[in-house]
Amino acid sequence: MPKDINDLRRDRKAAADDMKAKADAIATLEEAETPDAEALATAQADFEKAEAAFKAADTAVKRAESVEAAQAAAATGEVDQPGTTLAATTPAAPAEKGLKFARMMRLIAAAGGNAYTARQIAEEQGQSGLFASMQMGTGEAGGFLVPEDVSSEVIELLRPASVVTAMGPRIVPMPSGNMTMNRRATGATFGYGEEGQDAPATGYTFGQVKLSAKKLHGIVPISNDLLRTSSTAVDRMVRDDAVADAAQIQDRFFLRGAGTESAPKGFRYQLVGTSYAGTNILTMTAAPDLAKVDADLGRMELALQNANVPTTGAHWIMSPRVAMYLTNLRDGNGNRVYPEMADGRLRRKPVHVTTEIPDNLGGGTESELMLVHPMHVVVGEHMGISIAMSNEAAYKDANGDMQSAFSRDETLMRMIMQHDIGLRHLPALAVMTGVTWGG
Repeated sequence: MPKDINDLRRDRKAAADDMKAKADAIATLEEAETPDAEALATAQADFEKAEAAFKAADTAVKRAESVEAAQAAAATGEVDQPGTTLAATTPAAPAEKGLKFARMMRLIAAAGGNAYTARQIAEEQGQSGLFASMQMGTGEAGGFLVPEDVSSEVIELLRPASVVTAMGPRIVPMPSGNMTMNRRATGATFGYGEEGQDAPATGYTFGQVKLSAKKLHGIVPISNDLLRTSSTAVDRMVRDDAVADAAQIQDRFFLRGAGTESAPKGFRYQLVGTSYAGTNILTMTAAPDLAKVDADLGRMELALQNANVPTTGAHWIMSPRVAMYLTNLRDGNGNRVYPEMADGRLRRKPVHVTTEIPDNLGGGTESELMLVHPMHVVVGEHMGISIAMSNEAAYKDANGDMQSAFSRDETLMRMIMQHDIGLRHLPALAVMTGVTWGG
């Protein structure tokens, strides 16, 4: 018996997971000080097989989706004359990542937050397949827990939109909402000796990384005029607004969150109160000039290297003002000191620019600069995405003024995600404070 579209989608998800596992195996082998060439070749062959399996599964899903869309068009099209059927006005199933999420949100909003009614509206519009595999669980405060295959697409879009997750940290699931793992503090003790002589006592010491799900939630107002329009362009707007807003706030706390029971502790405060605060939290050299700027960048790299953290693969994170200063910095002959900044790199390492590192710290002109190796960054994710809709609630706008969704003819989409961030190896991060470059 042929598999239905839901079975094919599950096969594709399994193939994607297998492909990721094979890619992670290659990355682990490549991170070794002396990579095993034979093992790498075998791992690469396994990855290519997994990649071929995913492409085959993806092709099968897309073929089934095309058939489903054609059947929906045939069912809802109007006969104009014998042998001619007008094209259905309902758009075909979305292929872009995140559009299915946005289309579900739009239909649920049109249904007043009722998932069952949304399913009926979808069927009337010829999109019965949209909710075919949708077993929506109950989220917090009356919201709906979006299906895993749909929410994962949005999270995949969120990761490159966020500075921190775009670096490629280790993403780990937290099914119970909490996770504790060992953090290596010091290495083992080795030494030479004679036969029969006791080996040195093992010198491993461990700390702990404790992650607990912190709730990231936000409200996206959507015009009801847009929601009444069945359009892929509208779906893109809903998706892009949700992703952009969530990514910005996630970066705000992942970078500089002070760390509370309800919010993550960001990079800026991960080292505070630890033995690495004195070596890896640095202060900009006063009266900066070309030589001092170059030396300060070197100090940050050295902070990682002194802890046996390779700077190859590390990433810079800075504000737009600091990035522009380094881009325009010139030597005595008028040559750019860091021409690679135009390509988003500094001293052969990627650069991430974000307004979530302020330029008005300290006396009002100070900023911060961070250097971190993402291999030692752990992001724990819990639950996926929970959404709720309301066209009657009130919300605060950018000026802090209360607005009524009902009077403005808007529908509010509240989105909730839960995650936390930590460092497996503390000295994999260096922070420079008091940066006035370009101020």
